[in-house]
Amino acid sequence: MQYVVYRFALQAEGSAGEGLAHEDLCDILSDSLVTLGFDSFEYERGGLKAYIPLELTNEASLEAMLANFPLEGVTFDYEKEILPEVNWNEEWEKNYFQPISLNDGACVIRAPFHTPAKEAEMELIISPKMAFGTGNHETTSLVIAYLMEQDLRGKSVLDMGCGTGILGILALKRGASHLSAIDIDEWAYQNVQENASLNGVHIDEVICSDARALEAKTGEYDLILANITRNILLEDMPAYARCLRPGGRLILSGFYLEDIDLLSQRAETLGLHLCSKRERNRWAMLELGC
Repeated sequence: MQYVVYRFALQAEGSAGEGLAHEDLCDILSDSLVTLGFDSFEYERGGLKAYIPLELTNEASLEAMLANFPLEGVTFDYEKEILPEVNWNEEWEKNYFQPISLNDGACVIRAPFHTPAKEAEMELIISPKMAFGTGNHETTSLVIAYLMEQDLRGKSVLDMGCGTGILGILALKRGASHLSAIDIDEWAYQNVQENASLNGVHIDEVICSDARALEAKTGEYDLILANITRNILLEDMPAYARCLRPGGRLILSGFYLEDIDLLSQRAETLGLHLCSKRERNRWAMLELGC
Protein backbone atom coordinates (compact mmCIF):
# COMPACT_ATOMS: atom_id res chain seq x y z
CA MET A 1 0.00 0.00 0.00
CA GLN A 2 1.32 3.46 -0.91
CA TYR A 3 1.13 6.24 1.66
CA VAL A 4 1.22 10.03 1.76
CA VAL A 5 2.81 11.85 4.70
CA TYR A 6 1.51 15.30 5.68
CA ARG A 7 3.67 17.55 7.85
CA PHE A 8 1.52 20.00 9.81
CA ALA A 9 3.05 23.09 11.41
CA LEU A 10 0.75 24.67 13.99
CA GLN A 11 0.35 28.19 15.34
CA ALA A 12 -1.73 29.01 18.44
CA GLU A 13 -2.72 32.65 18.75
CA GLY A 14 -6.14 32.50 20.40
CA SER A 15 -6.77 32.08 24.11
CA ALA A 16 -8.11 28.53 23.70
CA GLY A 17 -5.05 27.31 21.85
CA GLU A 18 -2.58 29.08 24.11
CA GLY A 19 -3.95 27.20 27.12
CA LEU A 20 -2.97 23.80 25.74
CA ALA A 21 0.40 22.13 25.39
CA HIS A 22 1.79 21.37 21.95
CA GLU A 23 1.11 17.65 22.38
CA ASP A 24 -2.52 18.31 23.30
CA LEU A 25 -3.08 20.40 20.17
CA CYS A 26 -1.53 17.65 18.09
CA ASP A 27 -3.78 15.06 19.77
CA ILE A 28 -6.86 17.12 18.92
CA LEU A 29 -5.66 17.50 15.33
CA SER A 30 -4.96 13.77 15.01
CA ASP A 31 -8.46 12.94 16.32
CA SER A 32 -9.90 15.03 13.49
CA LEU A 33 -7.54 13.52 10.92
CA VAL A 34 -8.61 9.99 11.83
CA THR A 35 -12.09 10.79 10.51
CA LEU A 36 -10.52 11.54 7.11
CA GLY A 37 -8.65 8.23 6.88
CA PHE A 38 -5.29 9.10 8.49
CA ASP A 39 -4.10 6.11 10.50
CA SER A 40 -0.72 6.87 12.08
CA PHE A 41 1.01 9.92 13.55
CA GLU A 42 4.35 11.16 14.83
CA TYR A 43 5.07 14.25 16.93
CA GLU A 44 7.84 16.54 15.76
CA ARG A 45 9.09 19.95 16.82
CA GLY A 46 6.37 22.50 16.12
CA GLY A 47 3.93 20.11 14.52
CA LEU A 48 2.68 16.67 13.56
CA LYS A 49 3.43 14.11 10.85
CA ALA A 50 0.33 12.24 9.71
CA TYR A 51 0.11 9.28 7.33
CA ILE A 52 -2.78 8.32 5.04
CA PRO A 53 -3.16 5.74 2.24
CA LEU A 54 -2.78 7.49 -1.13
CA GLU A 55 -6.19 6.25 -2.27
CA LEU A 56 -7.93 7.97 0.70
CA THR A 57 -6.44 11.44 0.25
CA ASN A 58 -9.01 14.20 -0.23
CA GLU A 59 -7.62 17.73 -0.23
CA ALA A 60 -11.06 19.38 -0.17
CA SER A 61 -12.11 17.49 2.97
CA LEU A 62 -8.77 18.24 4.64
CA GLU A 63 -9.02 21.96 3.90
CA ALA A 64 -12.59 22.06 5.21
CA MET A 65 -11.58 20.30 8.43
CA LEU A 66 -8.67 22.68 9.05
CA ALA A 67 -10.83 25.71 8.30
CA ASN A 68 -13.32 24.55 10.95
CA PHE A 69 -10.80 23.43 13.57
CA PRO A 70 -12.62 23.45 16.94
CA LEU A 71 -10.13 25.69 18.79
CA GLU A 72 -10.18 29.42 18.14
CA GLY A 73 -6.89 30.94 17.02
CA VAL A 74 -5.19 27.66 16.09
CA THR A 75 -4.07 27.46 12.46
CA PHE A 76 -2.08 24.93 10.47
CA ASP A 77 0.18 25.02 7.46
CA TYR A 78 1.12 21.75 5.82
CA GLU A 79 3.16 20.12 3.12
CA LYS A 80 2.79 16.60 1.79
CA GLU A 81 4.97 13.92 0.26
CA ILE A 82 4.01 10.72 -1.54
CA LEU A 83 6.14 7.96 -0.04
CA PRO A 84 7.64 4.97 -1.88
CA GLU A 85 5.54 1.83 -1.65
CA VAL A 86 6.89 -0.34 1.19
CA ASN A 87 5.63 -2.99 3.59
CA TRP A 88 4.49 -0.69 6.40
CA ASN A 89 3.58 -3.57 8.69
CA GLU A 90 7.15 -4.81 8.53
CA GLU A 91 8.53 -1.30 9.09
CA TRP A 92 6.28 -0.83 12.15
CA GLU A 93 7.28 -4.17 13.60
CA LYS A 94 11.01 -3.58 13.13
CA ASN A 95 11.22 0.03 14.26
CA TYR A 96 8.37 1.04 16.55
CA PHE A 97 6.54 -1.69 18.45
CA GLN A 98 8.48 -2.65 21.57
CA PRO A 99 7.20 -4.75 24.52
CA ILE A 100 5.07 -2.74 26.97
CA SER A 101 4.88 -3.43 30.70
CA LEU A 102 1.80 -2.23 32.59
CA ASN A 103 0.50 -2.50 36.18
CA ASP A 104 4.00 -2.81 37.64
CA GLY A 105 4.86 -5.63 35.27
CA ALA A 106 1.72 -7.67 35.90
CA CYS A 107 0.64 -7.25 32.26
CA VAL A 108 3.09 -7.36 29.35
CA ILE A 109 2.09 -6.65 25.76
CA ARG A 110 4.42 -7.88 23.04
CA ALA A 111 4.54 -8.82 19.37
CA PRO A 112 4.90 -12.46 18.23
CA PHE A 113 8.59 -11.89 17.42
CA HIS A 114 9.45 -10.61 20.94
CA THR A 115 10.84 -12.83 23.72
CA PRO A 116 8.02 -14.30 25.88
CA ALA A 117 7.47 -12.55 29.22
CA LYS A 118 7.32 -15.62 31.44
CA GLU A 119 7.43 -13.59 34.65
CA ALA A 120 4.28 -11.60 33.87
CA GLU A 121 0.91 -12.50 35.39
CA MET A 122 -0.75 -11.68 32.07
CA GLU A 123 0.86 -11.69 28.62
CA LEU A 124 -0.89 -10.31 25.54
CA ILE A 125 0.52 -11.02 22.09
CA ILE A 126 -0.46 -8.40 19.52
CA SER A 127 0.44 -8.25 15.84
CA PRO A 128 -0.62 -4.62 15.33
CA LYS A 129 -0.76 -4.29 11.52
CA MET A 130 -2.55 -0.98 10.88
CA ALA A 131 -5.11 -1.26 13.68
CA PHE A 132 -5.15 0.90 16.82
CA GLY A 133 -4.43 -0.68 20.18
CA THR A 134 -1.02 -1.81 21.36
CA GLY A 135 -1.20 -0.37 24.88
CA ASN A 136 1.05 2.61 24.12
CA HIS A 137 -1.70 5.19 24.36
CA GLU A 138 -2.98 6.36 27.74
CA THR A 139 -6.59 5.54 26.86
CA THR A 140 -5.76 1.90 26.17
CA SER A 141 -3.54 1.52 29.23
CA LEU A 142 -6.23 3.05 31.48
CA VAL A 143 -8.75 0.40 30.42
CA ILE A 144 -6.15 -2.37 30.69
CA ALA A 145 -5.43 -1.31 34.29
CA TYR A 146 -9.16 -1.45 35.04
CA LEU A 147 -9.60 -4.90 33.47
CA MET A 148 -6.62 -6.30 35.37
CA GLU A 149 -8.51 -5.57 38.62
CA GLN A 150 -11.80 -7.21 37.59
CA ASP A 151 -13.17 -10.72 38.03
CA LEU A 152 -14.78 -11.27 34.63
CA ARG A 153 -15.58 -14.95 34.98
CA GLY A 154 -18.78 -15.76 33.11
CA LYS A 155 -19.27 -12.20 31.84
CA SER A 156 -20.55 -11.30 28.39
CA VAL A 157 -18.37 -8.52 26.92
CA LEU A 158 -18.58 -6.13 23.97
CA ASP A 159 -15.37 -4.51 22.67
CA MET A 160 -16.70 -1.57 20.66
CA GLY A 161 -14.21 -0.02 18.25
CA CYS A 162 -11.97 -2.98 19.02
CA GLY A 163 -8.91 -2.08 16.90
CA THR A 164 -6.39 -4.88 17.48
CA GLY A 165 -8.83 -6.47 19.93
CA ILE A 166 -6.42 -6.02 22.82
CA LEU A 167 -9.08 -5.04 25.38
CA GLY A 168 -11.55 -7.78 24.49
CA ILE A 169 -8.80 -10.39 24.36
CA LEU A 170 -7.66 -9.35 27.84
CA ALA A 171 -11.28 -9.65 29.05
CA LEU A 172 -11.39 -13.23 27.74
CA LYS A 173 -8.11 -14.06 29.45
CA ARG A 174 -9.58 -12.61 32.66
CA GLY A 175 -12.43 -15.12 32.47
CA ALA A 176 -15.12 -13.58 30.24
CA SER A 177 -17.31 -16.25 28.64
CA HIS A 178 -18.44 -14.33 25.56
CA LEU A 179 -16.90 -11.56 23.43
CA SER A 180 -18.31 -9.52 20.57
CA ALA A 181 -15.72 -7.35 18.78
CA ILE A 182 -16.92 -4.56 16.48
CA ASP A 183 -14.94 -2.06 14.39
CA ILE A 184 -15.61 -0.11 11.20
CA ASP A 185 -12.07 -0.69 9.93
CA GLU A 186 -11.46 -3.69 7.66
CA TRP A 187 -7.87 -3.86 8.95
CA ALA A 188 -9.19 -4.29 12.49
CA TYR A 189 -11.72 -6.92 11.39
CA GLN A 190 -8.87 -9.08 10.08
CA ASN A 191 -6.31 -8.23 12.75
CA VAL A 192 -8.49 -8.97 15.79
CA GLN A 193 -9.04 -12.53 14.62
CA GLU A 194 -5.31 -13.05 14.12
CA ASN A 195 -4.58 -11.69 17.59
CA ALA A 196 -7.20 -13.91 19.20
CA SER A 197 -5.47 -16.92 17.68
CA LEU A 198 -2.07 -15.71 18.92
CA ASN A 199 -3.49 -15.52 22.46
CA GLY A 200 -5.28 -18.86 22.37
CA VAL A 201 -8.76 -17.38 22.88
CA HIS A 202 -11.98 -17.54 20.89
CA ILE A 203 -14.02 -14.47 19.92
CA ASP A 204 -17.66 -15.39 19.47
CA GLU A 205 -18.36 -12.77 16.82
CA VAL A 206 -16.27 -10.22 14.93
CA ILE A 207 -18.30 -7.61 13.05
CA CYS A 208 -17.09 -4.97 10.61
CA SER A 209 -19.61 -2.19 11.32
CA ASP A 210 -20.50 0.66 13.67
CA ALA A 211 -23.14 1.01 16.41
CA ARG A 212 -25.86 -0.01 13.95
CA ALA A 213 -24.68 -3.59 14.57
CA LEU A 214 -26.13 -3.30 18.09
CA GLU A 215 -29.77 -2.86 17.08
CA ALA A 216 -30.71 -6.47 17.92
CA LYS A 217 -28.55 -6.81 21.06
CA THR A 218 -30.74 -5.29 23.79
CA GLY A 219 -29.66 -6.40 27.28
CA GLU A 220 -26.95 -8.72 25.99
CA TYR A 221 -23.75 -7.56 27.74
CA ASP A 222 -22.43 -7.40 31.30
CA LEU A 223 -19.50 -5.22 30.24
CA ILE A 224 -19.07 -2.86 27.30
CA LEU A 225 -15.66 -1.41 26.45
CA ALA A 226 -15.72 1.68 24.21
CA ASN A 227 -12.31 3.32 23.73
CA ILE A 228 -13.13 5.59 20.80
CA THR A 229 -13.51 9.41 20.66
CA ARG A 230 -15.72 11.83 22.56
CA ASN A 231 -18.15 12.65 19.75
CA ILE A 232 -18.73 9.03 18.77
CA LEU A 233 -19.23 8.08 22.42
CA LEU A 234 -21.84 10.84 22.81
CA GLU A 235 -23.65 9.72 19.68
CA ASP A 236 -23.58 5.99 20.37
CA MET A 237 -24.07 5.96 24.16
CA PRO A 238 -27.84 5.29 23.87
CA ALA A 239 -27.07 2.10 21.94
CA TYR A 240 -24.52 1.03 24.56
CA ALA A 241 -26.95 1.71 27.42
CA ARG A 242 -29.66 -0.34 25.72
CA CYS A 243 -27.28 -3.30 25.32
CA LEU A 244 -26.27 -3.47 29.00
CA ARG A 245 -27.77 -6.04 31.33
CA PRO A 246 -29.06 -4.84 34.72
CA GLY A 247 -26.05 -4.18 36.94
CA GLY A 248 -23.75 -4.05 33.92
CA ARG A 249 -20.82 -1.69 33.40
CA LEU A 250 -19.98 0.64 30.52
CA ILE A 251 -16.32 1.66 30.24
CA LEU A 252 -15.66 4.80 28.21
CA SER A 253 -12.24 6.11 27.22
CA GLY A 254 -10.63 8.04 24.38
CA PHE A 255 -11.25 11.59 25.64
CA TYR A 256 -9.75 14.34 27.80
CA LEU A 257 -10.45 15.31 31.41
CA GLU A 258 -12.35 18.35 30.13
CA ASP A 259 -14.90 16.02 28.48
CA ILE A 260 -15.87 14.15 31.66
CA ASP A 261 -18.78 16.42 32.62
CA LEU A 262 -20.27 16.33 29.13
CA LEU A 263 -20.12 12.53 28.95
CA SER A 264 -21.36 12.10 32.53
CA GLN A 265 -24.37 14.33 31.86
CA ARG A 266 -25.18 12.35 28.72
CA ALA A 267 -24.94 9.12 30.73
CA GLU A 268 -27.34 10.42 33.39
CA THR A 269 -30.03 11.10 30.78
CA LEU A 270 -29.78 7.41 29.82
CA GLY A 271 -30.13 6.09 33.37
CA LEU A 272 -26.42 5.44 33.86
CA HIS A 273 -24.51 6.55 36.95
CA LEU A 274 -20.82 7.26 37.46
CA CYS A 275 -19.06 4.48 39.40
CA SER A 276 -15.44 5.56 39.05
CA LYS A 277 -13.07 7.58 36.90
CA ARG A 278 -9.37 7.45 36.11
CA GLU A 279 -6.95 9.78 34.38
CA ARG A 280 -3.42 9.77 33.02
CA ASN A 281 -1.68 12.68 31.31
CA ARG A 282 -5.01 14.52 30.88
CA TRP A 283 -6.67 11.49 29.22
CA ALA A 284 -9.63 9.98 31.08
CA MET A 285 -11.68 6.79 31.57
CA LEU A 286 -15.18 6.50 33.05
CA GLU A 287 -16.86 3.46 34.60
CA LEU A 288 -20.64 3.80 34.32
CA GLY A 289 -23.27 1.50 35.81
CA CYS A 290 -26.95 0.89 35.22
